Amino acid sequence: MTNITVPNNYGYVLGISLIATPLLAFAHGTITGRKRRAAKIPYPNAYATAQEMKANPAAYTFNCAQRAHAQFMENAPQTMMHMLVAGLQYPNATIALGLGWLVARMLYLYGYIYSDKPQGGGRYLGTWFYLAQAGLMGLVGMTALEIIS
Repeated sequence: MTNITVPNNYGYVLGISLIATPLLAFAHGTITGRKRRAAKIPYPNAYATAQEMKANPAAYTFNCAQRAHAQFMENAPQTMMHMLVAGLQYPNATIALGLGWLVARMLYLYGYIYSDKPQGGGRYLGTWFYLAQAGLMGLVGMTALEIIS
């Protein structure tokens, strides 16, 4: 049996994973909702059509916001869990990678929605969030190995 000791600075891990990440999700949703209203895209349509985007530039911006939000939601749950687990054994590295992930996700959001690059190309500004995610996955693997052995 392995005992798990919570490190003294684990509160920062909790804050990044369970407070800052949901706040960023809320920001994504708020921005996407505003862009939806500006584009006049009714529910339940998830995206504007190509015809709507041709006729209304705000519809294109809405699609970029919607995709950035969806992509965030595709990655946030497992990243949050990775932070919670990795932070038990490697709190400092988890804090650094978690903050890096959040900054990269904000840059991704900003670049996708507010850049003038075609096809949402501004999102590449923050795609290095994948490196932070990979680092967190590696820390989870190392934590698991330490618990197993």
